Amino acid sequence: MNSDSREGVILSVDPLSCLHDEPVHIKVSGLKPNQDVTLRTSMKDARNVQFVSYAHYRANGNGEVDVNEMKSLGGQYKGLFPMGLFGSLVPAPNEYKYIRFYKRDVENPNIVTVGVYDGHVSIEALCVSEEMKPLSSVIHERHYMGPGVQRIPVRYGKVRGSLFLPPGDGPFPGIVDMFGTSGGLLEFRSAQFASRGFASLALAFFNYDDLPKFLEEFDIAYFEEAVEYLLKHEKVLHSGVGCIGTSKGGDLAVSMATFIPSVVACVAINGYFAPTEKGMKVRDQFYPAFATNNDLLRLSDDGILMASAARPDIKAVEKLLLPLEKSNAAFLILAGTDDRDIASESHAQLARRYFSSHDYKYSYHVESYPGAGHLIEPPYSPHCYAYFLHTIMLNLCMGGTAKYHTECQVDAWEKVRRFFWHHLVEKRKANNEIRSPTIPVKSQL
Repeated sequence: MNSDSREGVILSVDPLSCLHDEPVHIKVSGLKPNQDVTLRTSMKDARNVQFVSYAHYRANGNGEVDVNEMKSLGGQYKGLFPMGLFGSLVPAPNEYKYIRFYKRDVENPNIVTVGVYDGHVSIEALCVSEEMKPLSSVIHERHYMGPGVQRIPVRYGKVRGSLFLPPGDGPFPGIVDMFGTSGGLLEFRSAQFASRGFASLALAFFNYDDLPKFLEEFDIAYFEEAVEYLLKHEKVLHSGVGCIGTSKGGDLAVSMATFIPSVVACVAINGYFAPTEKGMKVRDQFYPAFATNNDLLRLSDDGILMASAARPDIKAVEKLLLPLEKSNAAFLILAGTDDRDIASESHAQLARRYFSSHDYKYSYHVESYPGAGHLIEPPYSPHCYAYFLHTIMLNLCMGGTAKYHTECQVDAWEKVRRFFWHHLVEKRKANNEIRSPTIPVKSQL
């Protein structure tokens, strides 16, 4: 992780190694007064796809650049954006344009190369020219798992996933964590939850292990079994669990909170409050999914599917809303106002009105984020405007702009962690449901 410098130029990234949800401070010194430079970041995902970002800066009279205090003059973004070189990472010019950054191996960090180059240089020149050498470069590590965090593969009855546990004996507050129709198993959020003091079960529901290859009708029994697994674990608090879901995972989380009494806190991110894609069986009752009007699907001029135009209107969804009033859970509902996949802000407000009209007895809160898109993930995950979704074989628009989306992720991650801690630990302690406090992990790398 040592820096490589020439001509007396020093590039610093502080800290050199940190958790993925932590910011860094990038500075350059030893430049000429008012020298134009380009800063560049580069890292590869699980498929060896290279992601890059770059920004143009001008040194001050002392030959210094401080990304925390100075505005970018061009490149991937303009203006003051301290973590812009991470939040705006996109596939390199020689890669397919519409690819989502995936981290499958969360036990190893993302390796980010940060470099500073003379002049205001294009990303094409930075990525193609072999003669383009940095004035200085640094290798930076971003970890999903803090020291001592455990990853445990889960095969419990029909349940498939991975459990992430913080270091120590616990017991820790438990969370079930789900994503959307990309399928498979995504573990990066659960790994980060465990690094912050939560026992988190990354739960797959199709296209993983021996689960169905494609989406099928859901049965609440599968999710009840996942909750049972958590509550039986010796390192998990037994007074109730939380659940979190994004997109399709959002309406699954809402179903869990509605029909499983031991789910006491639910975070729904850019999702619906009625079943989507496939319906949900709850013992002897079936809740049907609403349909998308494929006749209204449209492609943009650059070949991106704008799915939100084909989604049903609020009145159609309202008729199929789950009976949210049956829930025992507090709700935190997050919505990006520039979500191009679904009109998540409208559906979040629909849920708020439903709770209000039914005099819902537990807390509920809607947080809307201007300029944020569909994939709201933990901080400094690269913003993804659109990506190729293999289940539909099309480029699907997610929306959002890098700066606003990154700021949203920072704020949302803090709110989510505080929400779960309050409802899974502090309220339980106040009600004498748990005896000993659990200390959140503050990992240092």
